[in-house]
Amino acid sequence: MIQKLKNDHWPIFLLSSLSSFGNLFLPIILVRFLTPEDVGIYKIFFLHLSAIPFLFMAGGPVNSVFYWTGKEEREQKTYLNATWSLSLMIAGVILGVGFLLKDFVSQNLDLPHQYVSILIMTGAFYSPSGHFSESSIALKKNIGPLLDTIFELMKAAGFIFIAWKFKSLSYIFIFFSSYILLRVLICTYLNKRINDIGLRTTKFHLQKVWLYCTPIAFSGLLSFFVDKVDMLLLSTHLSASSFAFYSMGCLVVPPLYLLEMSVQKVLIPDLSKSYTEKNSEAGAEAFRKAIKNISFLIIPSFFGLFVFAKPIIRFLYTDQYLDSVIFLQIFAFSYLLLLFPHDSAARATGQTGWILKMYLIITPLLLVAAYLSAIYLGAIGVLTITLVIKFIPKFLGLRFSKQTMGWQWRDMFPLKHLILFVTICIVLSLFCKLCESYFKNDIHWFLVCGSTFGILYLASSNLIGTRGRYAHV
Repeated sequence: MIQKLKNDHWPIFLLSSLSSFGNLFLPIILVRFLTPEDVGIYKIFFLHLSAIPFLFMAGGPVNSVFYWTGKEEREQKTYLNATWSLSLMIAGVILGVGFLLKDFVSQNLDLPHQYVSILIMTGAFYSPSGHFSESSIALKKNIGPLLDTIFELMKAAGFIFIAWKFKSLSYIFIFFSSYILLRVLICTYLNKRINDIGLRTTKFHLQKVWLYCTPIAFSGLLSFFVDKVDMLLLSTHLSASSFAFYSMGCLVVPPLYLLEMSVQKVLIPDLSKSYTEKNSEAGAEAFRKAIKNISFLIIPSFFGLFVFAKPIIRFLYTDQYLDSVIFLQIFAFSYLLLLFPHDSAARATGQTGWILKMYLIITPLLLVAAYLSAIYLGAIGVLTITLVIKFIPKFLGLRFSKQTMGWQWRDMFPLKHLILFVTICIVLSLFCKLCESYFKNDIHWFLVCGSTFGILYLASSNLIGTRGRYAHV
């Protein structure tokens, strides 16, 4: 049993979740020490920081390690070396281009030059700092997620201490730049010491890695715009404080995203193997299992965020951020996008060009719709319309997976489990709403009924036997 868990997605998910809880609580604590204006700048800074690796396609080489570890052992090392070398080369390009455009960036983002310098430096090394973790996971070593957990907890602790002690956004950004540089240095050392990954490679292997990861990275860029277009547009249309209200309503619960990512990291190799062996049934079973594992937590999380939106905002961010409630209720629907690993078959079979083609179609549509919504419908309209359009690539990806893997629609979904999870959540949501009037305030209602919701959901799943058959579809 223990060996099975080690080989499943749970070690990655549990270790990643531990660190992600630190990031989840960061805004909750920061809003109590920083002004809404500073919180807005903090959100804008990290929004554009996350954009830099996508703009320069820096994540492609790092994320491609999962593909190259499937190569023969004698070639595997050279390909992994190529991914590391290429990620550092791209970091150098980001630094060069970034500092050339520093004045332009500072003017357009309305950020001080000091913040922009830190933004460029940390953006350049953000992807390389994660190479050791990703390559360790690909090589079936749990040291990578463990080190990630330590680093993320250290970052969260540093941010909280600085906000409490100095109440200074500048000091937080300076600390963050030191943290990224330290992480890259340790990553370089451990990559060589533990994973035997260095800079020795060939031009041929660099080209092969680049040709493989470019469609994925460019698709990632388009996917980023699809995912963050509302934030990017509204960060220029709203004041810093208004953007803080909007971004706080778009509450990111990192463990839910990490769940989907960790399941995908197990699913893709399984699909690749079944595709190579022409074992359609095994691939479909792995796909159903992935959806079931994701939906077990995603479905109750969606209902919980929607039903308890107001007390969640009040409890996490104080009454000062109650304008964020409506955004949270709409944003809760975005978690349903995580239910279906729509591009896993394309990645597993090496048909990454399809991902690029899909996003080349979707991204212009979304950009136009979001821009018009920002002008005529405001923040609520932007969030709603962009969310609806984001479901389109999900459907297209599922159809592509069906055709590529030779599945039938009925083979792809664990319908009994999905119906069970949704039914339990509907019943519990109605029960919680009926109980609301019996509580003195919505915080008490949330704490009592929210906990009851979670306990009864798990108990119901266990009672019916879902939990007992969790590893089997």
